Amino acid sequence: MNDNYKGGILLTALLVVFLFSFIFIQVLDDFQLTQQFTQKTKEYYIAKTMVSMLLSDVKQGNAKLKNKGQQNFSAGIVHYEYDRAVLKFVVQLNQKTYKFQEEYREIEVDKIQPKK
Repeated sequence: MNDNYKGGILLTALLVVFLFSFIFIQVLDDFQLTQQFTQKTKEYYIAKTMVSMLLSDVKQGNAKLKNKGQQNFSAGIVHYEYDRAVLKFVVQLNQKTYKFQEEYREIEVDKIQPKK
C-alpha cells in the first residue's frame, strides 16, 4: 500500500451525515402529512355523521324541522336552514366549519288522503 497518501475521512463523513439527515427529514415529513390527513378525514366523517343523525331524526319524526335551527351533539353543533327543497347544514367541529347541502322535501301527513 502507498504510505504517502494523506487523505481524510471528513468529506465522506459529512456526506453520510447529510444523506441520513435528508432521509430522516423526508420520513418525518411523510409521517406528519399522514397524521394531518388522518385527523382531517376523521373530523370530516364525524361532521357528516352528525348531519346524517339529524336527518335520520327528522325523517323518523323524532325532531320537528323548522326553517332555521341547530342541534347540539357531544362533538359539535349542527346549524341548519331549510328552504322548501334544500337543507343547508353548517357543522362547527373543533374550531372548524364544514358545509353540506341535501335535497329534502317534507311530506305533510295531513295532505295525504287514503285511497278508498
